[in-house]
Amino acid sequence: MDKIIELIEFGYECEYLDFKERQYHKDKSMDLLMDIMAMANSRHSGDKFIIIGVKDRPEGKEIKGIDPKEFIDSSNYVQLVLNNIEPEIQFDYFRYVYKGAVLGVFKIYKTENKPYMMRKRFDRLNEGYCLIRKGSTNTVAKRSDFDYMYLNKGQFEIRFLEHALYAVHDTEGYAFIKVVLANTTELPITIIGGTLFIRNDYGKELSRHQVYGLDEFMGADFKLSLPPKSEVVGHLMVGFLSLDPFRLNIDENGVGAEQFDFELLLVDAREKRCSATMNNASVFVDGDFLWKVKEQKGISHKFRTHS
Repeated sequence: MDKIIELIEFGYECEYLDFKERQYHKDKSMDLLMDIMAMANSRHSGDKFIIIGVKDRPEGKEIKGIDPKEFIDSSNYVQLVLNNIEPEIQFDYFRYVYKGAVLGVFKIYKTENKPYMMRKRFDRLNEGYCLIRKGSTNTVAKRSDFDYMYLNKGQFEIRFLEHALYAVHDTEGYAFIKVVLANTTELPITIIGGTLFIRNDYGKELSRHQVYGLDEFMGADFKLSLPPKSEVVGHLMVGFLSLDPFRLNIDENGVGAEQFDFELLLVDAREKRCSATMNNASVFVDGDFLWKVKEQKGISHKFRTHS
């Protein structure tokens, strides 16, 4: 499912999402600076969004839309933010059509250089003024917020290096996919758990697989430490069962006709969560993982994991 559609239909106002009924016209420039700054300073590690043209009511969202003739060019917003907030905030403002209605979408990204604050006085906002998004509200940053920002400089990054999950280690009961894990913060990070989610194009969860190791199968005792400013590349091992080919519609040859969406969620010892997604991924299966599929189709199977 398209990310913007998902946010509109299922999202709620929080530290990475806000809805506005109208665009920020010139008389609302201060409001724009406050909202962009607060979002950029939020503790959410991924992209943040402000969607314009949607009124969020308790009973549900009302799509108000924007008159296409009045759509404000992104350059007006970029220049305003660039001139008044430091360091530079990376964001886009673009037109998005949802069910025939024109909406505006602010996408705020790469916000690892916190804190963001006023570089000079603007209207009632003084130099050094700093807001942070907490839940669905903007609040003035406190000492504890600045401590968090400075102690957590950088971020923990996950990236898939392959577009396929290989379930071929039937003896050990796991599948693997190659990933890179990078700790760009000033602090050590210890990963103590994780899950790989596999979904279809519509966002429906088909299966989930617990993380059991990186290049070494550790099972439920999985733990991975990354020193500050470090990076590791390896094969992430996740649990896999003979029922999973059914869930993923894998045939007797170990190949699926569908493409999948992967989401890898990792949790560290401080209960911080980090995730990465990948679309159009595949799953390949071999060995005794396929015995139930073959049995259903009346195909004989010679076990290699049984004595």
